[in-house]
This record gives sequence, C-alpha cells and structure tokens, in this order.
Amino acid sequence: MARKTNISTDNRSRKLADLVGSLATEDGLFDTACPGLAVSRISTPMPRLPIAYKPSLCVVVQGQKQIYIGSEVHTYNSLNYLVVPLAMPLEMEVKKATPGSPLLGLGLELDLKLISELLLSAEEPIPARVSPVTCPKAIFVSQTVPAIQEALIRLLELLANPSDLRILGPQTIREIVYRLLQHEQGGHIRKLVQSGSNGQRVASLIQYLNTNYGERLSIEDIARQAGMSTSSLHQKFRDVTGLSPLQYLKKIRLHKARAAMVEQGLNAREAGYQVGYANPSQFSREFKRMFGAAPGQLVRSLLD
Repeated sequence: MARKTNISTDNRSRKLADLVGSLATEDGLFDTACPGLAVSRISTPMPRLPIAYKPSLCVVVQGQKQIYIGSEVHTYNSLNYLVVPLAMPLEMEVKKATPGSPLLGLGLELDLKLISELLLSAEEPIPARVSPVTCPKAIFVSQTVPAIQEALIRLLELLANPSDLRILGPQTIREIVYRLLQHEQGGHIRKLVQSGSNGQRVASLIQYLNTNYGERLSIEDIARQAGMSTSSLHQKFRDVTGLSPLQYLKKIRLHKARAAMVEQGLNAREAGYQVGYANPSQFSREFKRMFGAAPGQLVRSLLD
C-alpha cells in the first residue's frame, strides 16, 4: 500500500511540474489568468536575497528553496509546502538550479476574509493543534497532502479555458484554502483571524503597518494602534514574525521604496521620502545594508 501511495505522489508532482513548466517557459515570476495565482522558474542558483512575501501558499513543484526568517531556516520542495499567512519581509535562497533542471514553483495569495468565512461556515471546528496561549507563526512548512496537490492541479488545468476558470476557479481556490485549514497547521491560521486573540491583533497590526508605512510612526504609536503595552507588543509581535515592530516596519519601507523606484521611476530621495524617511543619507545607508547595493545601483541592475 505504501508503494502505491508513493507512486501516486510522484505522478501528482510530475503533473504539477509539467503544468507550471508550460506556463513559466523562461526565468521569472509570472501572473496567470487566475487572480492571485503566479508561477515561477529559476534556472540558476540564487544567493540569499530579501523578498517581500504577500500572504500566500507557496509550492515548489520541482527543486528546493530555503526561506529565512531571523535565525530560522525553512526548507521546502515538492514533498512539502510553505504558508506565509501574513505579509512578511523574508529572505530566499536557491542553492541548486540549472536550465535542464530549473526550480519551478507557484504561489497562491491567501485572503484572510475567505479564511474567516470558511471557519465560520465549517460544520465541525477546525482542529486547533496549537496551545490557546501560543501565538501562531507568520511562516510554516507542512508536508504535502494529496487533496491539496489534486486541487492545485485542477486549478492550473482551468487556465486553459477562460469560461471554466471564471466559473470553477473561485470554487477551487475555496477548496484549496479549506484543505489548508483542515491540515496540520490549520489551528495556527485560525488564531490569526480569531477575534480578540493575540495572533489576530498582530495580524491586524501588520495590515495597518503595510497600509501606513509612510507615516512617522513611533513604537508608542504602534503600541496604541495594537492596544498593547510596548513590552507586550514587542513580545507578541516577535513571537509571530521573528522581528520587532520597528524592524518589520523598516524592512517593509525599504521593500516599498525599491518597488517605487522600479515601477514609478522615483529616485532614491523621492522613494525614501515616500516611505517615511526624512533623512536621505539614512535611507541610502539602510537600503544598502539590506539589499547589498546602493539604491541607484540596484535599480539599474534590475532594469537592465
């Protein structure tokens, strides 16, 4: 029986790799016709680089990735999947990838409102599997299960027919999210939307910071927004994200600044001011420390 399961898993993995490979025919990250679904191909090793993740389910269907959050390292491949339930500034590394055997992956954005809706409509409670006093993590890796693989295959196959995608796509995404909630980390995701929980308060604060990153925010301002003391805020926020609130805010600002320079054509001074930096020298210094190159130099390399 175990042998049959392994063969089936291999077949699903190959099917996913074929589907993603047919969509991502060259290196890069590509949106698909399904809103929130993207595919990627990487054909050469990538050093450890800062990456801003949206709330998402991430699946490597061929190859392997390392994701870093503080001192923690998370490795995932076709045997497991990564969930980032909150917007997080992380770091990614790809140690092995070649044109003949590229890393292939997909990402599906997660909607916390949909998660809340599914939790409320479930006839049976989603298994907690987490202590009531434990803050959920903003990133975790879990073993791949057939139900999630099969639903992802069906979603990718729907891309071939716009009518099928329009009618069946939302239903298939609901199924994928429901399967995630039923799996081993469902309780952690639930605690991020459970009203009044520490996880939900941190999740709400992260949404606030991602919307108001351009404002001059002190740690006292952030604590008031969270409805916590500064000491409690530091502890709960770090439990979830591995970062202090101000460290998180700085990373988000720098990612937003880089995007503004690439997408809007702003110079370093303009981008720094837009994301809340009053001192251009401080902005350039912190930007270089995080990305390994001065703002102008990095943007030129990305646009070349």
